[in-house]
Amino acid sequence: EDLSSAEILEELTRNRPPLVQEIRLFDVFRGGNLGQGRKSLAFRVVMQDTARTLTDADADAAMAQLIGLLSAKFGAKLRT
Repeated sequence: EDLSSAEILEELTRNRPPLVQEIRLFDVFRGGNLGQGRKSLAFRVVMQDTARTLTDADADAAMAQLIGLLSAKFGAKLRT
């Protein structure tokens, strides 16, 4: 809860994979089963390669890189 969404978005933008063109925060959720002092952030991630069509593997690898970055830097977890 204490981390600002701007700080997280800045880190994502600074370290995004080359095929990620844009990252934008679109939702902040608190409460429910998240627990006290926690929040859930949802980001829109736009990917594009102008030289070829992206595959599922390309997109999955980029998402894994972003999720790994958030986990290592902030201790974030992907909600399932």
